[in-house]
Amino acid sequence: MSVETMLLFLQGCDPEGRLGFQVAVQCAPVLKGVKISNLMTARPGSRQYIRERLRQSRVICVPLYQDRQKEVLFLYRFDRLKEHLQKRQVRGFLHSCGYEEYGIAEVLKLLRKRYRQYHAAGGDFPHELGVLLEYPVEDVEGFIANQGQNSLMTRYWKVYHNRQEAERVFRMYDEAREQTLQEIVQGSSLREVTV
Repeated sequence: MSVETMLLFLQGCDPEGRLGFQVAVQCAPVLKGVKISNLMTARPGSRQYIRERLRQSRVICVPLYQDRQKEVLFLYRFDRLKEHLQKRQVRGFLHSCGYEEYGIAEVLKLLRKRYRQYHAAGGDFPHELGVLLEYPVEDVEGFIANQGQNSLMTRYWKVYHNRQEAERVFRMYDEAREQTLQEIVQGSSLREVTV
């Protein structure tokens, strides 16, 4: 979709329509069911609007952090995240970050605490967020080991391990975004575009 088409659409939107468009842009792969979770930043108070629009779907929206300027929201698919947290490699990485329980509620509670500490005190970034966003564990480990440098490529995340597989996943995400934006511009609601 062209930038001109998006700008023309946004000019005719009210604030709620612009927020719905923002959710579609930032979280389309989750809305379409091709990704477990996404992070998005929005203005304070956005969470209620998003939760209401996604209430009948399988996408859940929880806050990670909020201040006067923004809300950082974690949108996820419960069943898929639960399954992801059962993977041995994911649990091993989370354990190395200090996690001892692997239920969704427990993991998100500790993630929220660590993310807030990062914002409040400028502490260490909670790199486990990458694993929860379904980035390959090898790429998260590569990012940490290389301090964010020397990646093979950068798109939705910095790739250190399997470039070919990452390119395939990126194409799926791009297709989900394009489809979602087309549907939104043609008048579908956030609720209607969510699988």
